[in-house]
Amino acid sequence: IFESDDPIEIAGHAVEQGDDENDNMNEETPCQQLQQQHNSQREQSSLFVRDFPKDRTVVVVDPPRKGCSAEFLDQLYRFRPQRIVYMSCDPATQARDARGIVDAGYEVTSIQPFDLFPQTRHIENLMVFEKRS
Repeated sequence: IFESDDPIEIAGHAVEQGDDENDNMNEETPCQQLQQQHNSQREQSSLFVRDFPKDRTVVVVDPPRKGCSAEFLDQLYRFRPQRIVYMSCDPATQARDARGIVDAGYEVTSIQPFDLFPQTRHIENLMVFEKRS
């Protein structure tokens, strides 16, 4: 279905955990791991390091509860992928980020909440954005 799958992780602890898990696997994975440390603005500015075809690229975002950083969102807006799929465990920060994504030229095409923690206030929420023509 996809020509390539290139995950990019900017959380240092998640990169280390992924390295450990990949080291323990006996088979190769089809994913190329593009790892980024986010210690400086300069390093953040090179997050989208490959020349992906923007008209066919989907960026999947699953940030921590605090939402996406301003630096990441600025890069995302400059890159302008065709579609953004945004999973969130905090609808409030997702709504904040969604406002910026819509203002950057996208429209919401799908919203789907998931109640994975019944009888608690916690939900996961998935939003899909498509670039407006």
